[in-house]
Amino acid sequence: MITIPTELLRTLVAVTDAEGMTRAAERLGRTQPAVSLQIKRLEELIGRPLFERTGRALRLTPAGDILTGYARRILLLHDEAVARVLRPEPAGAVRVGLPNDFAVTLLPGILGEFAMEFPAVSLEVGCALSHSLLDRLSGGDWDVVIAMTGGEPHPSAARIWRESLVWCGVEGMGLDDGAPVPLIVYPEGCTYRRRMIDALERAGRGWRVAYSSASLAGLTAAVQAGLGVTALSARTAPPGLIHKSTGLPRLADVSVGLYTGEGLADAAVRLANFMIAALDKAHNKDPGSP
Repeated sequence: MITIPTELLRTLVAVTDAEGMTRAAERLGRTQPAVSLQIKRLEELIGRPLFERTGRALRLTPAGDILTGYARRILLLHDEAVARVLRPEPAGAVRVGLPNDFAVTLLPGILGEFAMEFPAVSLEVGCALSHSLLDRLSGGDWDVVIAMTGGEPHPSAARIWRESLVWCGVEGMGLDDGAPVPLIVYPEGCTYRRRMIDALERAGRGWRVAYSSASLAGLTAAVQAGLGVTALSARTAPPGLIHKSTGLPRLADVSVGLYTGEGLADAAVRLANFMIAALDKAHNKDPGSP
């Protein structure tokens, strides 16, 4: 059994996020040769290459991708353990970015429980589409983000879950096989929107955008008014909506990840681990979850 020093894992994460040794060295306050030596030492420890060079850029190998995911979780727990010993009660503000439906239907309980357990921490919560959340996380606007991706999980995720999507509509709404399916959608860039369109086009079904809204409340109101159907996570779909499957193609799953910014304060590290534990528990409780 090998033991990997946390400093090597921290260097691996830094190189992954910086997409290169030089920028990672600047962030870590080390020289580029020192960072290269640490990556080489880590590769020797596990006996596999972690990066491959594509032109002037570095890409994670499959082994590197797996190890980076574990490294993020290990470092979050390591940093929390140190903080709890040195500073048992976290304090300060944590900026949290969430997709609309997760913010409305799932995470209020988790964030509320955290706020009760750690009253000295204030939570600044904002909502947006996932691609915007990830862009703003890279820009330093958020500390912790929940975001969805339609394809491969983003390598900077600290934890990834898979979510099933369902069609949502109202009882009694008919869908004429010969007519375009009326869609209730979030704006362009939404993973749910892309999943609906891809599924319909693969099935050879026509579609049209009947209503678009940036808020879950707007989408829900449009569906309840019978303007069309929409897609939502099976876990977060409002209970008042009927899950419609008759005549509609299956929707592909999405990846839901928890992402963290750089240089997190103790309170943000504590929140990230709290959310991961709560979401793990929610998925393990659900017998239908992947």
